[in-house]
Amino acid sequence: MPTVQEDRILQRGRMKALAVICLVLFSILLFRLWYLQVAIGSELLAESEVNRRRLIRVRAPRGLILDRKGRVLATSRPQFVVLAIPEVIKANPKAHRTLCSILGLTEEELESIMKKERAAEYAPVRVAIDVPLEVVAKLQERRPILPGVSVEQDQLRSYPDGQLCAHVLGYIGEINKDELERFREKNIVNYRPGDYVGKAGIEKQYELLLHGKDGGLEIEVDARGRTKRILGNKPPVPGSTLVLTIDKDLQIAAEKAMQGKTGAAVAINPQTGEVLAMVSKPDFDPNIFVKRVKIEDWNKIIQNKARPLQNRAVAGLYPPGSTFKPITATAALEYKVATPNTGMYCPGGYRLGRTFRCWKRHNHVNFTTAISQSCNVFFYEMGRRMGINNLAKMARSFGISYATKVDLPEEVSPGNERKGTMPDEEWKRNYFKTPEMQKWYPGETLPPSIGQGAVEVTPLQMSLVSAAVSMSGKMYRPYVLKEKRNPDTEEVIEKIMPHFERQVPASPETFKAVQHGMIQCVVGPGGTGKVINIDGITLAGKTGSAENRRGRAAHAWFICYGPGENPQIAIAVIAEHGGHGSSGAAPVAKAILDVYFGKKKPEEIEPPKAIRAIGD
Repeated sequence: MPTVQEDRILQRGRMKALAVICLVLFSILLFRLWYLQVAIGSELLAESEVNRRRLIRVRAPRGLILDRKGRVLATSRPQFVVLAIPEVIKANPKAHRTLCSILGLTEEELESIMKKERAAEYAPVRVAIDVPLEVVAKLQERRPILPGVSVEQDQLRSYPDGQLCAHVLGYIGEINKDELERFREKNIVNYRPGDYVGKAGIEKQYELLLHGKDGGLEIEVDARGRTKRILGNKPPVPGSTLVLTIDKDLQIAAEKAMQGKTGAAVAINPQTGEVLAMVSKPDFDPNIFVKRVKIEDWNKIIQNKARPLQNRAVAGLYPPGSTFKPITATAALEYKVATPNTGMYCPGGYRLGRTFRCWKRHNHVNFTTAISQSCNVFFYEMGRRMGINNLAKMARSFGISYATKVDLPEEVSPGNERKGTMPDEEWKRNYFKTPEMQKWYPGETLPPSIGQGAVEVTPLQMSLVSAAVSMSGKMYRPYVLKEKRNPDTEEVIEKIMPHFERQVPASPETFKAVQHGMIQCVVGPGGTGKVINIDGITLAGKTGSAENRRGRAAHAWFICYGPGENPQIAIAVIAEHGGHGSSGAAPVAKAILDVYFGKKKPEEIEPPKAIRAIGD
């Protein structure tokens, strides 16, 4: 057993050791304090400021889209969005689980969203959009245990009329990596992951005008990420207001008249090129794209064999059938293979190697009745006389096989404009590889003379053909944007002026004869377009039924314009597999004309009932 003296010596040793340890620890703390406050103090202060100050991005409201009379087609509505700071949420497992439970997300889904939308460290990201009020209330109740989580008010794209004008307006969707990279290459920095951009139609064509400039809210937060005060505010600048050439009344009439059909209808102003209505069926509701589209919903759309996203008005290619005959008639007069008085006998068919049929036996026809009663035999003969190269030259002067340059997206995709085809000898040499297949035979000219064979057009092109005839060959470029306005003052920033595109090389006398034939199609004996007749208004039209390679019913076509003395509207309608133009397509044009000329209100238009076909 140690003595008292030995015990005291042992205690003194322990106290000295403890003192040394305390001195070392104090020295370490002192050094650490010096290091933090002096050596890297400025860096820590800067980092502290960064952590204390947060910038909450305030997205700019997307610009309004209005019809020509100022009625809203696309707008933005208020919505609640949930913001979360990934670094804070990840450091608090309980907050992470609670947030997932309230938002109805799995932890993996939340992680994926935060990773995708993260722009910078400690920057809040949107983890949920268009949140219901009951969810907002739950988040506010649990705010003390949800550090780094906040609820803000934002804007959500809205299309009040749903499917109305869907293909013209297009839709928006979440920006992808390729789009983001393209913006950055152009030094456009106002886009980040998670933003929504135009994907089709006007929304895409005028994305930079509609997007606006984002603002921001600088806030001070405590150590738990809770907001203490607002330090600064930069208000967002809304996107420009766009006024379209579209007339909502005509659009409604066309949409109603096209219900149950697959096809398209286009109405334009022949004197300016303004697109007054553009319908493609089937269509879609662009509102489904304003939030994150679920994969199953997206697959349901893209796997639909009817291709609802395709704008058939500009991207659908069809043989024009007898609506092409005004072009053949114009060429026949200009190349002097016929006169307005030329007549011939129609036995119901035309023999050239084989028999090419007419839709009925017309007996004796002349230039006017051949158009009004749509006699194939007459136009077979005109095509044979002038030859395919002359016919193709005239067709191309009407814009066939050329893009119309309408102000809708140009990139190749199912919803964008296509050029179509007008065959001739050179086309065949380029199309086929073997010499024996490259030769053009006389019998091959007959089908294109009545808009069959390899001829392919879009409904927009045929509306321009109708407009060109009405204007004696003057053709204007079609356009959809009428003017740009300041979103705050509604002051017109830019007014889009008509663009004269070309003059069809034909004399006024030639067009007068063709116009007379199309007018007789509506009012003359045996005319196939009688269904559109309106008392007191001179209307001109042309029916068509285009055979297709699939062996199904013919596509129904109709083109028209009016009034004859001062044309203000030109229309083209196609109903896929609709049979005869007089019964399958002309009633749609009639509905548009009734509203345009004030005979009916849009709400009075009903889907056309089955009527007896008159002609092709």
